[in-house]
Amino acid sequence: MLAVIGERCAADRIGAMLPEEFLAQATPISLTRTAIRESVHVAAIITAAMTAAVGAASALRALGVRDDLRPWLITGCSVLAAIFVGGWHRVGRLLELLPGR
Repeated sequence: MLAVIGERCAADRIGAMLPEEFLAQATPISLTRTAIRESVHVAAIITAAMTAAVGAASALRALGVRDDLRPWLITGCSVLAAIFVGGWHRVGRLLELLPGR
């Protein structure tokens, strides 16, 4: 299939990259399913960040970390957990929604 696309691109047939018989078997992308999947992924990112913040807060208090460092470390753990779950680009887009940016 990639060879067909390459040949059609080389022949400057951009509007018909694949033959009709290939396109007849293709299933269209469901916008509703994509929106639901993205919403669940964002909810998982937020849940991971909040869980990391709560866990870091209790662990740092138990470790005796100074009060002036605790908010920075909690924020760092929260962002790090969000990046692990959602990836840097998705978290960057979410951080743009915060006020003051």
